[in-house]
Amino acid sequence: MKLLYLAHRIPYPPDKGDKIRSYHELRALVDCGHEVHLLAFAGGIDDQEHETELARHCASVRIIKLRRSESLLRTVWSLVTNEALSTGYFHSGEMARAVTDATASHDFDAVFVYSGVMAQYVPDHLASRTVVDLVDVDSEKWLDYSRVVKWPRSWLYRLESARLRKFETGVILKFPQTFLATSREAALLEKSLDEFSRRAKVTLMTNGVDLEFFNVRNEPSHEKPKHLVFVGAMDYFANIDGVKWFVDDVLPLIRLRKPEVIFQIVGSNPARAIRKLAQSAGIEVTGYVVDVRPYLRKAAVCVVPLRIARGVQNKVLESMACGRPVVAAPESVAGLGLTDGQELIVAGSPERFAESVIGIMEDAALSETLSLSARNFVEQRHAWKPLLQGMVEVVESVAGSRTMSGSDLSNKNTRKANR
Repeated sequence: MKLLYLAHRIPYPPDKGDKIRSYHELRALVDCGHEVHLLAFAGGIDDQEHETELARHCASVRIIKLRRSESLLRTVWSLVTNEALSTGYFHSGEMARAVTDATASHDFDAVFVYSGVMAQYVPDHLASRTVVDLVDVDSEKWLDYSRVVKWPRSWLYRLESARLRKFETGVILKFPQTFLATSREAALLEKSLDEFSRRAKVTLMTNGVDLEFFNVRNEPSHEKPKHLVFVGAMDYFANIDGVKWFVDDVLPLIRLRKPEVIFQIVGSNPARAIRKLAQSAGIEVTGYVVDVRPYLRKAAVCVVPLRIARGVQNKVLESMACGRPVVAAPESVAGLGLTDGQELIVAGSPERFAESVIGIMEDAALSETLSLSARNFVEQRHAWKPLLQGMVEVVESVAGSRTMSGSDLSNKNTRKANR
């Protein structure tokens, strides 16, 4: 199968959010013997340097720089044109020309689109053989954002939510198959779709986790662990909001009983508000790290205090795969099918969150039980191989429709000739 793969961000390195999922999907298609041609945006020079690595796996790779200044201008223009701001941000004449060149040079059997904003580049003649991974319902994310910011941003975010919801629904109706990460995400779009479209066009595929890589062993120590760890990209709105809430409302309650705790914020590109937190005693902001496992290994508890979250949080899966006890806000784990008190502890209020963290730190048996249950859960439900096998089968089925259509046409012509 010859496949065109479109991604809104270069799918490498697989070290955060969307890059983890898109990289594993890309590799699965390549490892099954399919010829994959990649077109993706790069956010900076560092991204463009990864083109060589991707070229080791793909038949061809073209990485196009997404210039922030131009993207912001296109976003502003989208306000006038009634287009979703997100699709405007990722609109690029250079990408459109690259797609045109690729489809002129290659007879693709199918197109795989990672992120709905890239659906705007699919040529009409390939729409019937296109699979789109929406991952999450981003329109709901913007609605969530609108509830925690002040006007005029609240108005702008609500506007984007409405426009993007219309766009997402159109994507599902236009293309034969769409992936979403959880049933919770799919349910958000149900009101916009008829029963046939829900059943025939939407396939659920949760995120996986690299169980071999995220398999750390506890280091022998005579000291009780005192580190609380949060892992995530620290220029992302939801992560910033969650960490600030934890520092302001939860951490002081923990320190009433555990003054020795150290809160480590591990993640790339920390915003100014996050960098300022490092000025406080007992708070460490690492910035980008090559490997998060040493930090997870030292964690007494991994905290996931996200009040705004969509889809599957990789930080939850990675912490659980490492056998770390996790305390998470309800939104952080919605749709994962976890049992509160069994694989992790769910805590919505500052008081409940603090008590849960303290309880784990003071009860070695509870910590061990949560650790073992967490690892077992991800082994059973979030191993990449079976998840990706299902994804590949869907793509192959959509690509196979081309052969079926050709066969049907041939049969029709034969019948006409015999009349």
